[in-house]
Amino acid sequence: MFSPEEVGAWIAVNVLDSEAWDKAKKPAVAVTQAERNLTRWYPSIVLTVPVVGMQAIWELQGIDPALKYQKHNVKTVTDNGESVSYKDGARPAVAPDVRDMLGPTADELADEEAAADLQEQYGGYLL
Repeated sequence: MFSPEEVGAWIAVNVLDSEAWDKAKKPAVAVTQAERNLTRWYPSIVLTVPVVGMQAIWELQGIDPALKYQKHNVKTVTDNGESVSYKDGARPAVAPDVRDMLGPTADELADEEAAADLQEQYGGYLL
């Protein structure tokens, strides 16, 4: 849908921390992955270059080894003692700037709606 050149031009003019994009070996794949994920998460939204650009940078930043650990809830890694400690939560899949603009994903909205439906059934849950 959007070309890497088009997204790259927007990033060059609008994003201060563009190191992940600038060093990307496969910017076209980052754009494709961002579009694919955003289409799945926000099926009723018309994608724009800024949204795809921010998500593409987020996808590329996730390649960083430290962020890969964070994605799997790793808090600290010690080599000699071979210890790994985990934290609560994981790195979100949706870029924070994108979430600020578009809100919760379609799946999150469906989960909230389902939870609300369960609570409305005579004050209890249907088993």
